[in-house]
Amino acid sequence: MARKKPDFRGQAYKDVLGFTFRHWRRQPWRIALIATLVLLSALADVLTPLFAGRLVDAIASGPAGEAASRGAALAAFGSLAALGISATVLRQFVFHNIISMTLTMMSRIAGATFHRVQRLSTDWHANSFAGSTVRKITR
Repeated sequence: MARKKPDFRGQAYKDVLGFTFRHWRRQPWRIALIATLVLLSALADVLTPLFAGRLVDAIASGPAGEAASRGAALAAFGSLAALGISATVLRQFVFHNIISMTLTMMSRIAGATFHRVQRLSTDWHANSFAGSTVRKITR
């Protein structure tokens, strides 16, 4: 059985990434916000095992009625709950900002595309079918 070798066109990837990064540069504050929120969410995920370990240690350290072990267990549980909620909320903000960024990019790209088409000469518009023009634009 013959294997198909993947066809990686280096220039095509460079062109697409360059196009994408040019549009990302128009929203640097949103990119920085997304990166910050992702890092904070990852930090909450990284700290979760630490506080889970503290919860296990607090439970294993003494009898259930002892006030010090109960306080330590409740503090560790509260920290775990806060980390879980904050990680979830941060991820939601990340997705919200990614969606807003891509919608802004898509509307700008569509506007620029139609601006370029409208700048073409009247002869071009008279000799081009509307369906083929839309098909070319959407490709």
